[in-house]
Amino acid sequence: MNAGKLTTSTKVYSYLGIQPWGGVLGDSRITNITVQNLVDHTGGWNRDVSPVGDPVFSTIQISTQMGLSYPAAPTNVISWMFSKPLDFAPGATNAYSNFGYQILGRVIEKASAKRYIDYIQQDLLGAASNTNLIGFTNIIQSRSRPRDLDPWESWYADSPTVTRSAVDYPTNLFVRWVDGAGYWESFDAFGGISASAIGLCNYLRNYWMAGDQRYPGEYYGWGYIFYGSLPGVTSVIYQNITQNPTSTNGLEFAALFNARTGGDDNGEAEAAIYSASTNITSWPTNGGGMIQWSVPQVNVDKSAGNVTVQLVRSGLSTLPVKVSYMTYAKNAGLANYVPSSGVLSFAAGETSKNVSVTILNDGGSGPPKQLLLELVSASGGAWLGDPFTCIVNILEQNIPARFISETMLTNGLFRAQISGATGLVLRVELSTNLVNWAPLQTFTNSTGLLTVTDPNAGTRPRSFYRAVVQ
Repeated sequence: MNAGKLTTSTKVYSYLGIQPWGGVLGDSRITNITVQNLVDHTGGWNRDVSPVGDPVFSTIQISTQMGLSYPAAPTNVISWMFSKPLDFAPGATNAYSNFGYQILGRVIEKASAKRYIDYIQQDLLGAASNTNLIGFTNIIQSRSRPRDLDPWESWYADSPTVTRSAVDYPTNLFVRWVDGAGYWESFDAFGGISASAIGLCNYLRNYWMAGDQRYPGEYYGWGYIFYGSLPGVTSVIYQNITQNPTSTNGLEFAALFNARTGGDDNGEAEAAIYSASTNITSWPTNGGGMIQWSVPQVNVDKSAGNVTVQLVRSGLSTLPVKVSYMTYAKNAGLANYVPSSGVLSFAAGETSKNVSVTILNDGGSGPPKQLLLELVSASGGAWLGDPFTCIVNILEQNIPARFISETMLTNGLFRAQISGATGLVLRVELSTNLVNWAPLQTFTNSTGLLTVTDPNAGTRPRSFYRAVVQ
């Protein structure tokens, strides 16, 4: 709208140009529906009384009736619904409508000349808000099949009941709702986006929920709560803030759960989190200071024994405060580091502390490993800054083993020298045909250069040897 491509009064039927299935509008009033009607859920659809219910969840029915050979996309659903009568005159009343927001997604796509998810990621949020240092994207398109989920995305708890897969139409595959019976790819603008709590909190820092863009220091007061719920998913976003040029007060949070029990999950979650917030006695205050890692990532050799990362406190730091931290594995394992956690105390005026993590040499050779040093909470008036995550890259310095000299002694012994990194665990194997291999000797290289012998080499017509890193 700011670019002048449309207004709240833009009529969506003529703007989109999506024709009704069969070529005839199911209701002449469809041509009067505006962008504002869709935003306000006053477009004319009421899923509670409509004979078609909530059409966004009926893609199999729509694909079948329209004779499609693929799962009904949002434009197919819209075309099908434009051939049906409205439930009330646009603007006459309010009824929550997922379908109205599915139409708004197509309006955004046409106005921006981008896919809906691309507009959200690139324009609404931007790279700074959508890229997470831990390694995942904060806001992504949801996927139906478990195999297509993002590596960082949670699994979803759902009823074991299986129904026909919408994402795999026209096959007769039967799956759980969260595994494809719900066609998440078509939900985008009303519920088909997967987000992290970090991503949603970044959104709250930049926008008044369901309102305007948020600017630091502006005079503004805003209160809004939104509940989200689908099979396998429950979410709550809460924003109640009073802001002026000198202070920001209130509470805002995002809570995401990978299950839905069927009860008042949203309300119970909101009440529990709000209740917990009332018992917090340490809020950020002048003198507490901001605590963060001094660097967003650090490299360490796997044979270094440990890695040390500095915590720094900035701003007015006149109060004694505490901060807690914990290590998390990214692709590093227990053979690469010793998990640790703790609480560090900063004295009044103290502005730095060091955190050390024990690094282990796994004796192998392979790509670098990563672990995360994560700040969990601060107390005493301090608050967490960014980076609150430091990525530790455990570098692989082990040089692959190689034979550097071979000798057949006069007594029939075979002797060879092998070069490799100190600490490397090696197994020398023997074969007579290059197909079947047997272990000859296993050892840990303690000097960088070692000697291996085969006392039975003279008894065989030929022998082959190889060094394997364990």
